[in-house]
Amino acid sequence: MPAVVLALSILSALSALTGCNESTIVRPGITEVRFQNPPTEVDILLVIDDSCSMADEQDKLSQGFEEFVEFFDVADVDYHIGIITTDMESSDRRGRLVGDTRIINRDTAAADSVFRDNVQVGIEGWGFERGLDAAARALGSSLSQGHNEGFRRDDAFLSIIFVSDEEDSSHYGINEYINFFRSLEDGRSRGAFNASALVGADPETLEPADCGGDVLTGAVGAVASERYADIAVQTGGVVGSICSDDFADIVTQMGLASSRLLDRFYLDRQPDPESIELEIFVPGASDDEGLAPAMDDEDAEFAWVYEEDLEAEEFVIRFLDITHLPPIDSRIVIRYQLF
Repeated sequence: MPAVVLALSILSALSALTGCNESTIVRPGITEVRFQNPPTEVDILLVIDDSCSMADEQDKLSQGFEEFVEFFDVADVDYHIGIITTDMESSDRRGRLVGDTRIINRDTAAADSVFRDNVQVGIEGWGFERGLDAAARALGSSLSQGHNEGFRRDDAFLSIIFVSDEEDSSHYGINEYINFFRSLEDGRSRGAFNASALVGADPETLEPADCGGDVLTGAVGAVASERYADIAVQTGGVVGSICSDDFADIVTQMGLASSRLLDRFYLDRQPDPESIELEIFVPGASDDEGLAPAMDDEDAEFAWVYEEDLEAEEFVIRFLDITHLPPIDSRIVIRYQLF
């Protein structure tokens, strides 16, 4: 074979191989649909530490009623709010709802004033705080059919919020309490209950930690609470630091968690972040009237970001402004290619 022809043959073969190497791999496209459908009824049990160090914290919390119920009003949620203490020794406490008006709802006259009075539970309670035991007793059959009758409703979502500057001293492991609270939901989904915690935690990282106190004397303002934080994390609630100067933001976030109005949506698969497209159909919108805000556009209506935790295998669309979320009955369509 002439040398020129042989060279051309080799070049042709190499070109073919190069063409194979440059072939495009088509990744499957995924479409997921989510809905903004919070429950219509929510029962919120606040468990407040009434030991001698809690006066200032109770006062700050008592000012937060409007922030706390903001998302209940947005979502048109029929709420019950009941308050107990961490004291399991005094006979008039031990899981009993406090206040002349034991159950606060959207029909309660001067509800903000009632909330303020009920939250300020005093500081003469037992020093070994047993918030988990108190919550379990408050929701158990003896009190639910007695002193606390009318608080819990069969079809209502349950949210428990623990507020304390000490660690929980209840008798059993965290998972036993979680299983008990879930058992009250009559076999409904595992997501029918959550807990949140305003406790001893680092104000920046929100990890359990001693915080506050006097730098000069070394006195601790709040003791790290592993147990309350653990139940909050395991049930998808919120952890806040009781050492924060202002409770407004924390109370707002806890209200959002209790209302079940969603500010984030979890994807089933790991996406290629660059491929994610979001379309939001508010109630009444036709299939060609969806809003399509771009990722990371902070000026867009319903601005959102993508976040992932590879170790936990969590892939999340999070809306940035929790005061302006997709409204009730919105349909959120998420399209992406696999990573």
